[in-house]
Amino acid sequence: MLADKIAAGIGSWTFLVVQTFLVLCWVTANLIGFVNHWDPFPFILLNLLFSVQAAYTGPVLLLAGNRQAQKDRLTLEHAAEEAEKADVQNVEILKAIEQNTEVTIQILRHVESLVSDHMAEDAKRVSQQGA
Repeated sequence: MLADKIAAGIGSWTFLVVQTFLVLCWVTANLIGFVNHWDPFPFILLNLLFSVQAAYTGPVLLLAGNRQAQKDRLTLEHAAEEAEKADVQNVEILKAIEQNTEVTIQILRHVESLVSDHMAEDAKRVSQQGA
């Protein structure tokens, strides 16, 4: 948007340096006698130009600020929606992990039972062979 571009330009060091240079040239040209003094001290025309610039700069900066605030609001809303989706996914993943843990524990108990049974059979065989 145009207001964003203008605000970016006004809020730059380049703008400040160029404006300072132009003001110094304006004042110098009107104080030195080599040129026609189109705006003698107290530089009323320069003050008028600054007033016009200020009259437009304020609203342009407000427009750009409002636009940026709207962008920020939309970004935050989107981030909140994504965070909510991530929370739902995290809960689903946690449930799946809990289910997997339960199944793993059941498998472990079954394996322990099989090992115990196998060891008991081996012990029984060894005792029968030894007798």
